[in-house]
Amino acid sequence: MYLQLAIRNLGRTKVRSALAIVGIIIGVTAITSIGIFGENLKHIVLESFGDIANEVIILPNFKEGYKIIDEKTIEIVKKSPYSSQVIPVKTSSEEIRFRDKKRIATVYGMDERAVMTLFEAENGTISLKAGRCVIGNVLADALGVKVGSKISVDNHIYRISAILKKEGARFDITPNSALIISEKAHKSNYTMVIVKLKNLDEIEPFKDFIEKTVNLKKEKVDVIEMKRILDRINKAFNQVNLFLMAIAGISLLVAGVSILNIMLMSTIERTKEIGVMRAIGAQKTTILKIFLLEALMLGVGGSIVGSLLSIAGGYLITKLIIGRAVSIFSITTLFYIFGGFFFGIITSVLSGLYPAWKASNLEPIEALRYE
Repeated sequence: MYLQLAIRNLGRTKVRSALAIVGIIIGVTAITSIGIFGENLKHIVLESFGDIANEVIILPNFKEGYKIIDEKTIEIVKKSPYSSQVIPVKTSSEEIRFRDKKRIATVYGMDERAVMTLFEAENGTISLKAGRCVIGNVLADALGVKVGSKISVDNHIYRISAILKKEGARFDITPNSALIISEKAHKSNYTMVIVKLKNLDEIEPFKDFIEKTVNLKKEKVDVIEMKRILDRINKAFNQVNLFLMAIAGISLLVAGVSILNIMLMSTIERTKEIGVMRAIGAQKTTILKIFLLEALMLGVGGSIVGSLLSIAGGYLITKLIIGRAVSIFSITTLFYIFGGFFFGIITSVLSGLYPAWKASNLEPIEALRYE
C-alpha cells in the first residue's frame, strides 16, 4: 500500500520528480566517475614502479661529506644474506658527440647483465662488450643516431648496440636521456648501489645489516627504500582523489536540496489530503513512511542510473586524459560505484527527513481547514 501511494504521489509531479532524479544521476555519476578516474591514474603511475617495490638504493652520505661508494662497501653489500641482486652504478656527466651534434648527458657505468635486468631494448641487442654502449630513447632522437652508429664520449669511440625503450619515472636510474657503458670502461667511482632484495619483509633487516656493518663507525651511506616512496605516492593519490570526489559531491548536495524542495512543496500541496488521512485514522508513522518512501524511490532510481553511467563516464574520462583505462572493473572501482550508489540514496533519504517529519506532524483539524 505504501509503495502504491508513493508511486501515485510522485506521478502527480512528474516533471519535478524527473528533475530531482536527474540531479541525483549527475551527482552520483560525477562522484563515481572521478573516483574511477583517480584509481586508474594511481594504478598507471604505480604500475611503472611495480618492479622496484623490493629495491633499496644505497647512496653516499652527502651530509657527512661522502661523495662516492668504495668497493669495500659494495663487497659487504654483496655478502648480505638478504640481497638477491646487487647493481653498483658509476655516474658522470659527459659531452657526447655524433657528427656535428653534441649533447651533455649522464653516462652510467654498469654491468651488462644488470642493464638487461633493468631495461628493454627497443632496437638492437643490449651489449656493453668491446667498446659497445646502449643509449636512451630521448638522447638517441636528439643526436639522430641509430643502432650501429659510432659516437664519441670523452675522446673514446663507442658503437651503439641498442636503443632502450622509453621508461617512465624512476627513482634509481633514468636512461631516457643517458648513455650506458660497461663498468670497466667508465673511469669514475661508484655513486650508487641498487639492491634487489629477496622479498619485501627483508627491507628492515637489510637496513639493520647496513647500520651494523657499513655504518658501524661512520655514517658512510644512506639507504633509501622504494616501498616507502611508493606508499607515500599511494597515500598522496588517495588524498587527491578524495578531494576531487568531495568537489564532485557538491552536485549531489544540490540534488539533495532539490529533493528537499520537492518534498516540502508536496507537503504544502497535499496538506488537506494529509488531514483527511489523519482524520480517518492514519498514524504519524504512516505519513512519515509514505514521504520517506517517496524520497527513497527518487534516490534509488537516480543512483541506479548514475552508477551505470559512471562506468562509461569513468572510462571516457580516463581514456581522454590518460590515454588508456586499466582498472575499470577492479575491486576498488566497484567500491566507488557502490559507494556512489549508497551515497545518492542516503542523500535522498536525509533530504526527505524534514518534509516527512513536517507532514507527519500536521494537526488533522488544521490540515482540513487548509486551502
